[in-house]
Amino acid sequence: METLLDRIAKIATEEGISITRLEQRIGASKGVLSRALQNKTDIQAKWLEKIVENFPRYNLDWLITGEGEMLKTPSKAHQTEKRLIPLYADVTSIGGNNGTSADVATPYGNVLEWIDAGDWFPGATAAIHHYGDSMVEYPSGCILALKRVEDTRLIINGKAYVIETDEFRITKQLQYDGGDYIMAYSSNNAKYDDGRLIHAPIRIPMDAVRHIDLVIGYVVKEFSNGAIPIIKSYTR
Repeated sequence: METLLDRIAKIATEEGISITRLEQRIGASKGVLSRALQNKTDIQAKWLEKIVENFPRYNLDWLITGEGEMLKTPSKAHQTEKRLIPLYADVTSIGGNNGTSADVATPYGNVLEWIDAGDWFPGATAAIHHYGDSMVEYPSGCILALKRVEDTRLIINGKAYVIETDEFRITKQLQYDGGDYIMAYSSNNAKYDDGRLIHAPIRIPMDAVRHIDLVIGYVVKEFSNGAIPIIKSYTR
């Protein structure tokens, strides 16, 4: 017979996240839910409220009793297509005077969670974290929504991209004329005392490029349970 804890596990599966990640989302200590699942013990009512609060598309009656539909049915006027994109764990782009590269040992493929992009970022294929100060338009710590570039002939000069080589992964404005090299520029024009740019342009051989992603927007979470401003940076 299905239990309350089984239904909590179903929510995690539906969201594409682990029980540990669900615990983080509701502010519970690590193991609060997983231990209860393992030992088949009860959990405090406040965690049920937190689950419904953080995952509002699930019915509280279904969660508690198992009766009715798991998901709330929105009115047709509010229905939107659910389109999930992966937020990769430990995959970051870097820029700044404390280092220009991110650790590229972690391949795109280690998914932290799946994000419903909805109609915020049409065409988005992935999301990653961004750190550093070389790109003034992207706050350090924000999440970048990306669209994979399949044809480098379609690179739009002056737009921001995440470019990855075997040595680094960076967010820069690109300039490409179809040759053997691509130029990567920072939007932060801060200079040293002698007039040189702190974030100097980078000349990258095209045969060293693993892949390039267009930055189509970013997300900033101001507080742990606060609103998430959504900023579009590109519309085709």
